[in-house]
This record gives sequence, C-alpha cells and structure tokens, in this order.
Amino acid sequence: METVRMVKLPYFFISCLLLIIIWLLSHHPSCSPYMSTIRGTEFSHIPPESSGLSSLLKEAATEDNTVIITMVDREWAKPASLLDLFLESFRIGERTKHLLNHLIVVALDNQALRYCRRAHPRCYLHTGSGKKIGSVNPDGLIAGWNKKALVKEILELGYNMIFTEADVIWLRNPLMHCHPHNSVSVACGFSSSDQQHVTAENTGGFFYAKSNEITIDMFKILNVERVLYPSTGNQSFCDIVKREDVIRGLNMKVTYLDDDNFVRFCQPNRQNQSKITTVHASCYDDTKSKVQYLKLLLQDRKI
Repeated sequence: METVRMVKLPYFFISCLLLIIIWLLSHHPSCSPYMSTIRGTEFSHIPPESSGLSSLLKEAATEDNTVIITMVDREWAKPASLLDLFLESFRIGERTKHLLNHLIVVALDNQALRYCRRAHPRCYLHTGSGKKIGSVNPDGLIAGWNKKALVKEILELGYNMIFTEADVIWLRNPLMHCHPHNSVSVACGFSSSDQQHVTAENTGGFFYAKSNEITIDMFKILNVERVLYPSTGNQSFCDIVKREDVIRGLNMKVTYLDDDNFVRFCQPNRQNQSKITTVHASCYDDTKSKVQYLKLLLQDRKI
C-alpha cells in the first residue's frame, strides 16, 4: 500500500508543477503570443469560433447555468435506436419532460447529426481532433480524451453540466439527488455504505459537475497526464474520482449517488421500483441487446 502511494504522489506533484508553469507563462506579457498558440492547438479542444456550441449552451442552460449533455454516434442515432428510447424516457418519466429543453445531444459523426436534428432541436457535431471516433464505449462514462476535452470546454465556459450516457433511460428527475454544493455527483454502481467497490464496468452512466476552479483544474491535470502517461486515457469518470491524489490534492468534495436510485439493468435485487431514477444498460455489450431490453422497460413503464 505504501509503495502505491509513493508511485502516485510523484504523478500529482509533477502535474501540479506543470500547471504552475503554464499559469506563470500565461500571465507573463512576453509569453502571451506563445501561450495563445498553445491554447489554440494542444490545450483547447474546441476553438473559440466553434459554430453553434456557445449559442446552444446559452439556449439550453437552466437558470443556474446547468446543461444536460449526451453523446451518440451513427450506431446509437438512427430509427428505433438508443437515442429514440433515451428521448422517450424524458417524455414519459416523472418530472422529466421539461428537462428536454436543457438537453444537448452531441453527435460524433455527420450521420448521427442528421438523425439527431430530426429527433431533437439541440444537436451539436463534435469533430474532435479530426481522428476517427468509434462507437460510444458503454463501459466508460467519459472514456477517451475527446469526451474529456469537451467536458472541460463546457465547464470553462461557465456551465454546470450533467453528463448522461445515451444508453440510460430517465424514469424520474435525478437532479434532486445531486448535491448542490459538492463539485461532483457521480453514479458509480454502489450503495452509500459501499464506496470502495467501483469499477468502470459498473458505472451508472451519469454524473454532475459544477463549473468551478476545482473541476476545471481536475481536467487540466488529466490533460497534462495525457502527455506524461498516455495509458491513463482509458479512465472512466468513476476511475478518476476514486483517485486519492486527485481528490485530496484539489480538496474536491464528491457525492457518490446511491445505486438504489441509479441502477444498472442487470443489477440484482431491484425491489424498490419507486426509488429508481435512471437505468443504465451497461451490462450489455451490443447495441441490439441494449435497445431490446430498454424498450421492454419503457413499455412496462407505460402500462
């Protein structure tokens, strides 16, 4: 255990040191042209002139500047797809229909964007770094640097954010479970009495992040780690908030959402149906199975 801590500590100190250097450079007049170049290439995922994102965020935001974000690719956004079930759950859920006004669907390819625009009024094409982006990985909440960069960009623009996977259906309004003062509220597939047994495979497909210095610094640290330790790119959001070096170093307060409310479809002993807020189809690897079982769940809901 002591060895693990000794290995983690240098990572955190190096990350902090790099952030301090970046801050000093950005505030020194002679370095401003160079820092502008850096921000425009490596550290800024979406350029300032990005068409549509800022206006969509402004249009979708609640009174306290909160937006809801989900991501789909061509496999998840087509007729009778996960996107259709996801949107339908908002329409029939308890106190969820009005939340559609605050939802932005991020498309990862042009085909997904075209279908999204037929299904929902607020869609945004996220082109990433220009590299090919595969299907959304159901086993990781924001696995991959393209997603992390978009989350960071939205937080930096001053918007609190709820990120939900599109293979999650909303049966009830989940916002009441998010702590209003903690920086992060996240569903990681455990009860409030068991906060240690978290893996990327049992994430609840849902997290809330406040726009503040703590959450933004967290993503800056992860961005630095991307360069220093490329293998860390596969971390889910649950993996990130489990890291003691990040949580303690940033003094970040995290609310772990109870899996009695934020459940997985294959989760056993879901006896109290009245408490279930969202259901995540993370235990199915293929899209066809996700659609089949979530559709059955919604049909039961309508009866």
